[in-house]
Amino acid sequence: MKYKPLIPIVALSLITMSSLPLIGKEEYKPVIAYTPSGLPTTIKLNDTEPGDIRNYYSNLNSLSDSEKTGTNLLKNLKPILKNNQKFYAYDTSSGKTNIWRMYEITDRDWEKSPASSTVYGTYDASTNTITNYQYGSSNSDGKNNPYVHALYINRNVDNQTKAWGNHEQDEWGINQEHIWAKSNGFEDEGAGGARGDPMHLWAGNGNTNREHNNEYFGYVDKTKSYKDMGSKYSNQSGNYVGTSLTNGTSKVFEPQDSDKGDIARAVFYMVARYNDLAGTEVAISGDEPNLELVDTGSAPNMGYQSSKSVTGKMGLLSDLLEWNRLDPPDEYEIHRNNLLFENYTNNRNPFIDFPQWADLIWGEYAGTHYANPLTDSINDNALSVSVSTVSIVVGESKKASAITADLSNITWAISDSSIAELSKTTSSSGEEITIKALKTGNCKITVTATVDSELITKEIKVNVTEKPKSLLDLPWYYFAIGGGVLLLIVIVIIIVYSKGSKKTKKTIKKAVKSVTKSSSSKSSSGKKKSSSSSKKKK
Repeated sequence: MKYKPLIPIVALSLITMSSLPLIGKEEYKPVIAYTPSGLPTTIKLNDTEPGDIRNYYSNLNSLSDSEKTGTNLLKNLKPILKNNQKFYAYDTSSGKTNIWRMYEITDRDWEKSPASSTVYGTYDASTNTITNYQYGSSNSDGKNNPYVHALYINRNVDNQTKAWGNHEQDEWGINQEHIWAKSNGFEDEGAGGARGDPMHLWAGNGNTNREHNNEYFGYVDKTKSYKDMGSKYSNQSGNYVGTSLTNGTSKVFEPQDSDKGDIARAVFYMVARYNDLAGTEVAISGDEPNLELVDTGSAPNMGYQSSKSVTGKMGLLSDLLEWNRLDPPDEYEIHRNNLLFENYTNNRNPFIDFPQWADLIWGEYAGTHYANPLTDSINDNALSVSVSTVSIVVGESKKASAITADLSNITWAISDSSIAELSKTTSSSGEEITIKALKTGNCKITVTATVDSELITKEIKVNVTEKPKSLLDLPWYYFAIGGGVLLLIVIVIIIVYSKGSKKTKKTIKKAVKSVTKSSSSKSSSGKKKSSSSSKKKK
């Protein structure tokens, strides 16, 4: 899996499910929603402040604990995401142009096309803002024509995808990819709503977009017949269509590893934003569908619209939950969420801000960092430890490290310093410390850091055991005594055997065999040791 850096995740602010504090700031009040006829020409490129992210979700503060988990949390997120949301038309000529124009900013490859490369507009590095920005309108009029980050393209090869380049379904072409296929619940030619929601409408490679079609997402069983997009274009390797590995029956689409988490969180957003769990909010339509996630079945026939009784379905839920855990938000995905919020949509994807909420809603709240979802910091990424449990033997050492989202320093403390000791009690973010075992016993290491004015704590359990005993651990004189006794027995047997009568020899042989058999049985803890069936001839 492509590495997704943890350190830039400052936007995943430090929120607790029990209180969602406002940290002394006024509640965030977004502007009035509207359907814009155009796009902003002043582009704010800074990420949203962590306090403002918390305040965006502050309506959850007054709810009971039971309303902040399971489908209740999903239900209560909807009005937050819906309130004052800006919509963009998808089907009309101007609407399509607006979506493509947004990609110049929201889906931009900021490494290949930094803000400083903007031609039609003025970039101010001191404020990280572009003013008088001019969007393109077609392939022949791509005024600002940056490289874009498109789904399904293997970025280990040179990225040749431009916003106003090739829009065909071929090697480097890009399409408007509906991550939640629009035919799975809201096939509609309306002016806005789900079909044109850029939270799930990403730039994606045209060829692989066509192969995705409206199939559910999931792991493909590679032991059965499947199609590999990379067999046609090498820059699309790692994208497959075939039979589901999870249920063995569905036809599913599996994206490359670096896209798995991004796709999962976009799908989660769609169910949080478009559902009928409250039952009385708004009439179900193509713009306001009723969506749910499932773990069985296959994508339906193309083109159906949901209703109060028939939901638009997408899956596979269990695979998407796993992708969310395995491929956490990276700097690009977080920045895209912030760019949409600050400049275009006025709403956010909560599963990028707080990926753990997916497990609060659909999965088991499991893992060493999630002991109590109602009291632990919901932002697991604010402070991450390299290990949750350390098993170590007396006299040995092991390494541990921790990372903070804002690179702040970390404090280490051990509950019983007679059992284990730490090489240091403070460290920088990412720096390793050494844990040395002193004696047998159990203790814990408390790891703390202050991130964005909030104290975050994690624990590492330490189990120290004795080194397993072996023959080499016995004192040397055990071997000397044992060897001497054995040698004496052998000498006595030889003397008696050579001088004794036939009857005596037989008696000695039986005794020796009996002793040998008994000793062998005891030393092997009850396991039988086969003895020779042949007899020595006279």
